[in-house]
This record gives sequence, structure tokens and C-alpha cells, in this order.
Amino acid sequence: MPRKPQRENTLSINKLYKTLLLIAIVAGPIYWLMFTTDGKRRTDTAMLWLFSGESIEINFSALDPKFTEDNWKEVYPALDWQCRASSSPFGERVCFSDIASYNGIPSQYLSVFFDGPFTRTVKLVYRDQYHSDMGEDLLYQLGKPVNANVPYAENASSDQVLQWQTDFGRILLKQSLERGEEPVMLWLARNE
Repeated sequence: MPRKPQRENTLSINKLYKTLLLIAIVAGPIYWLMFTTDGKRRTDTAMLWLFSGESIEINFSALDPKFTEDNWKEVYPALDWQCRASSSPFGERVCFSDIASYNGIPSQYLSVFFDGPFTRTVKLVYRDQYHSDMGEDLLYQLGKPVNANVPYAENASSDQVLQWQTDFGRILLKQSLERGEEPVMLWLARNE
């Protein structure tokens, strides 16, 4: 009796499956980068780093007003610091620089104000679409704001300014931003 030809064991994949797999491999990362919150933030951070400045990390709970202008320049040597006298209530001298991001949050610039040689105020201006990320970063670093009876995400009052205490100062951040309002976070040294 004639033998039936045996089927060859092949590992070939149907052409439709190959096409769908290739589309998923190409489209998946593009979708993640363009349409997810985390992907957009990472894309913005990369673009800002490429075109406008350095990324910085700051632990505000450890920030000490005894930091001098030279200390800031030593810690962040890659920043293009511009320094001048200031007639601001924040301090008598200011140094500022464009930055790409602060703790992974797309940002615009950092200003450090000094009274005499010491740090008095730090002003961080970030991208307004990342306001909630800024609040979450402060919650992670410092815990619940001292003046909030509700968690950060709940909107008790649109003009409420949240405050966090640190060893050497306090941090101020608006609960929510109005249209066209500058997205800013302030660190103010404790008066001693």
C-alpha cells in the first residue's frame, strides 16, 4: 500500500499574521509616544532637551538657603546661567536658565533669587499641561500639603495655593491654573 506523504513541520506564519505583527511593532510605539500621557511627556522632555536646555533634578526637601550662587553653578554646571541684580521682592540678585525638565516634568526655566550670598527663593516655571504632574511630584517628595484638607486631585477651590513645609522653607503651588496663568512653583526660604 502506498504511503501517504507526511506533512512537513514548518514554522511558517500566515502572511496576514506577519503583516499585523509588523503593523503592531511599528504603530505601537508611535501610538504610545503621541497619544498616551506618559508618552507625550517623554516626547516633550526629549524634544526640549534637544532644543532648549538641560534636565535637572532637585530635591526640595533638602534644599538649604545657605546654597550660594557658586553652589548652584557647581551643582548644575551644564546650565547657561544668566545672573544680574534684581529689584524683586524675591531677592536682590537673580540667576536664571532655560531648562528642558525638572524631575522628568517638561519645564521652561529656573530662577534662583539671592539675598546677599544665600538662596532666598527658587522659582520654577513648567509647561502648563503638566500641572497635575507637578502636584504629584510634590506629593511624592513631601507628602500631603499642610493646608489641604482634601487630596490634591480633588478640586476644593480653584484659587487655593497649596503649601508644603520643608526643613528650610516652604513650597507654594496653585491647586489649579486658570487659562493663560503662568505655571509656577515657588520655594521660599524660611525667615530666621
